[in-house]
Amino acid sequence: MHGADSESFEKVLQSVGERSSALLREAPGARQAVERALSQVAALRDAAPEPGDFARHLGTRLSGAADPMLALERLHVRDLALALSCAQGLPAARTLLEQEVLLKLRVPLSRIHPSPVFVDEVLQVLRTHLLMPRAEAPSRLLGYSGVGPLLHWVSISAVRLALRMRKAQGEASHVEAEVLAAHPAPGGLELGFVREEARGHVRAAFIQAVASLDDEDRELLRLHFVERLSLERMGALFGLHKSTLSRRLSAVQTRLEKRTRRALTERLSLPEPEVDSLMRAIHGRLDLSLSGLLAGRE
Repeated sequence: MHGADSESFEKVLQSVGERSSALLREAPGARQAVERALSQVAALRDAAPEPGDFARHLGTRLSGAADPMLALERLHVRDLALALSCAQGLPAARTLLEQEVLLKLRVPLSRIHPSPVFVDEVLQVLRTHLLMPRAEAPSRLLGYSGVGPLLHWVSISAVRLALRMRKAQGEASHVEAEVLAAHPAPGGLELGFVREEARGHVRAAFIQAVASLDDEDRELLRLHFVERLSLERMGALFGLHKSTLSRRLSAVQTRLEKRTRRALTERLSLPEPEVDSLMRAIHGRLDLSLSGLLAGRE
């Protein structure tokens, strides 16, 4: 590594902390890994931050990692650099963010509310939320760690914002439940075993059960079953090990089945053995596709 690249590596080491600096100095290929990262940043051209700024930012991102070399190899470097450039106000970076991230949010936001006007409103508020400077506070985009794609990180904020906006209308949990119930997914649970007049009750009971969950539980379900995020990716987003996340998802699904059963019992004039039979058919298949409980909207 020569010249500017060597200088950038030293700036990474200065920002990463004493322990991680020592580990990176000794790690085979660390200098080359930083060089590759800088090459990805340079490919952003007019949207790229200054190499020295990015090197310091990169060091800060790696400072808390148990294995900084492994963290560096897994980092979404280009996205991290783009977020930094946007936070610094580079027009080319903000244009790229619009093209690569914000415009791709229209589809998931339209699942929360189909109105283009509503989607436009959410995106405009999101732009202000992400890009406008804050008094005595760093840009929110500087909170992006580079773990997981920037698109997913912004998507979480966008969906939460949209649900908060719907909450003002008293519809947030119902809308989110509708998203989970109606969004098609491979392996969806068919309801052919339920007589025609009961299907509406099954769907309503499921929506009622999802709506009764707290916001965090519904968010976990949405990310896993609607957005198709893996446990590894979700764990990275929430800072949890995938085994911990798996247990939490399992617990949420158990609560969901119990509450669906309770709602069905209240809605259907069926003998208890028939309700039990229905829930046995559902049990164990909700984990295949909660979002595919019904094949589509009724």
